[in-house]
This record gives sequence, structure tokens and C-alpha cells, in this order.
Amino acid sequence: MKNRTVFLLGAAVAAGLLFTMIGALSAPSAAQPSGNNSGGQGNQGQGMPMMNNTTNDQSPSFQYKLENKYHKYENGVFTVRAGGGAAVSPLTWFFPRHAEIKVGETVTWVNPTSVGEPHTITFVMDNTTAADFAGPFVLPSNSTLKSAIPNANAEAVVMPGPNGTSIVVAANMRSMAPTVIDASGKVTYLPPNGNYTMNGTEKYVNSGWLWPSGQVPPGFPPIDTFSVKFTKAGTYNYMCEVHPWMAGQVVVK
Repeated sequence: MKNRTVFLLGAAVAAGLLFTMIGALSAPSAAQPSGNNSGGQGNQGQGMPMMNNTTNDQSPSFQYKLENKYHKYENGVFTVRAGGGAAVSPLTWFFPRHAEIKVGETVTWVNPTSVGEPHTITFVMDNTTAADFAGPFVLPSNSTLKSAIPNANAEAVVMPGPNGTSIVVAANMRSMAPTVIDASGKVTYLPPNGNYTMNGTEKYVNSGWLWPSGQVPPGFPPIDTFSVKFTKAGTYNYMCEVHPWMAGQVVVK
């Protein structure tokens, strides 16, 4: 029971750290209207450039309608916008939410938001591989942590652990960096802005934190795009780990 209490306390602290990080890094997000933004292949080769930085109307409804018109499918590459909107109304939505492609084609995600609002493109095919932003980790007995920045106003979240160990709450690299867990459970880290070929047997595929171009905070992997080539027909659902209500779908035929 004591170990379970420590674990639950660690999880609670991790959750608190998660929301603190989001509050520090993200602007308030507006509520989104419901509906399915179907992309399809009916307008292949037609890209509709957006003008969300050239309009004075920054209301959530206007920005949503503007972004909802976006459709770009060229030369076997379907581009999806992760987020969007203006500074006072960043949108936590995928545009379009539904991408339909052929086997062997690619979906590329970009983040066009005008403020530094991060998103992830996360495929969780095995629920046991879901990744939080932070979590409790065990430190050996008599271990100490010291800030890497001299005289920084910082201290790690540390609490007593089992058998004389300590529990430290730390950021989870598998959420923030491009990561793949294959069918055997092997973990591979992809380079920033990498191109991944999905075979359909993976347990977990994650883009890492995707930032607007030029707005990656110091210390974070410099990620502003993510591409996946799909080699197997099927329906692939994904989400944003930063904003779990953001959901998208790739249909491969």
C-alpha cells in the first residue's frame, strides 16, 4: 500500500507538472466547433493558401472558418495543419481532420499557428504505450540532483521511494521527441523533422512536440514538420498529446 501511495503521489505531481508546462508554453486555446472536416481526393493538386496572418479578424469563429477551407494534396503528399489561428485565438484542431490517400503516399503535418503553441502527431495502436509528458522515476539510494544552471531558481520534484530510494518527476522523452515503438517493443528515436515509413504493425508512433517554424523554445528538439509514408491499407487514428481532444484520421486505400 505504501508503494502504491508513492506511485499515485508521483502521478499526481506529474499531472500538475504537465499542466504547468502547458500553461507556460501555450496561449489560451479557444473552444472549437464540432464537425468532420473531410479532405478526400476530390480536389487533388489544389492547394488553398491561408491568410490567417493578414486579416484583422482574430475571432475564434472566423479563424476556424478560414482554416477549415484548407486543403492541399500534391504529388502524393497530403498536408495537414496541426493547429492554426491568430495570436488571440490559437486553434487546437487538425485541418483537415480526415486525410484520404493511396498506399505508398505520404501525409505531412505542419504547425502554422502564429504563436508558440505545440502539438504532437501521435498514433497509439497499443494502449499500454500511451505516453504522458512527465512521470515518476526511481533514483538509487543516496543519489542527489543538482541544477545544470548555476544559481538557478530551480529544484527537482523528489519524494521518498521504496527501499530507501527516491522518486523524481521528470519530463518524458518519448512524448517530446520523435519516437517509434515497433511490434516487438523496440524503441527508436527519429531525427527531428524526420520522414517515417509506417508498416502498420507499430505500437506507437509520435512526432514529438511540433512547433510553428522559428518558434521552437531553447532546449526543445527543433521540430516543425513530421511526415509519414503509409505502406499498408487501413484506417489510422491519431491525436495530439498536448491537446487530447485534437483527433485526426488517415485512411489509406
